[in-house]
Amino acid sequence: MSRFTYIYDTYCGWCYGAAPVIASLIDSGAQVDVLHRHLFQGPNAHRMGDGFGAMAEKYDARIAALSGQPFSETYVAKILRDPDAVLDSTLTAWAAALVHDQGAKAEMALSRALQTARFVDGTRANDGHAVQDAVKRFGITQPLSAGAEKADALSIAAQKLQQTYGASGVPALLHHTDHGTALVNIADYYKTPETIATLVA
Repeated sequence: MSRFTYIYDTYCGWCYGAAPVIASLIDSGAQVDVLHRHLFQGPNAHRMGDGFGAMAEKYDARIAALSGQPFSETYVAKILRDPDAVLDSTLTAWAAALVHDQGAKAEMALSRALQTARFVDGTRANDGHAVQDAVKRFGITQPLSAGAEKADALSIAAQKLQQTYGASGVPALLHHTDHGTALVNIADYYKTPETIATLVA
């Protein structure tokens, strides 16, 4: 029997590109555990004016070409080209932790909603009201900060798995079978997300 572990950060552009593939995997009925890595925090919380915005704009264009996921001009103008905008995924990590126990389908639905808010609508990472409104759709009434401790634990668990299996960044999809664990190249499924279901046994 096979199962999967998906490690992601909501605000990672490549994770946004991978979203249709992971949605197809979950919809196939596969057993999928998801772990929010909380990559963008502390020294990894990047200020756009320090060069990250220009670099992200180039990567996002490549992600869009490969995956078909849209990055709007509103996002580019309001976030990537605003020198004071900061990429910090703390609020989304807390949100993911609060929804985590509802299962992979719910957590990925939350992630997609927050990704659309950022990459299409141009919502800033520090807009706590937008993130709080997103989790309310899943019946969560607690403040986002209530997920802080669990978010740290999930991120540590994700990091340990990455170190164990040589996954250097996100997104990372691990396929666990009776024969061991292997990394799946998500990019192989960008154009035909539904074919990821062929891995399910």
